Amino acid sequence: MKKFDEKILMRAFVLVDSKIKKSTMNTDLNNREDLEQEIKLKVIEAILKGKIETPLTFTEYKEKFDRRKAVS
Repeated sequence: MKKFDEKILMRAFVLVDSKIKKSTMNTDLNNREDLEQEIKLKVIEAILKGKIETPLTFTEYKEKFDRRKAVS
């Protein structure tokens, strides 16, 4: 895994960890930890396949938006 991917992975876990824990509260106590691990595995797979990337900064987004607007 590249260093860039590790940063994305750590950031993704920071962002979704509380949501995962909250969502798994509706799951049976015996299955909760397994479900958390499975969700985290899916996050890792998505990052490795390039489905999750570092989001654009506002400036990058605006430049991309302006280029699309100019083409239209």
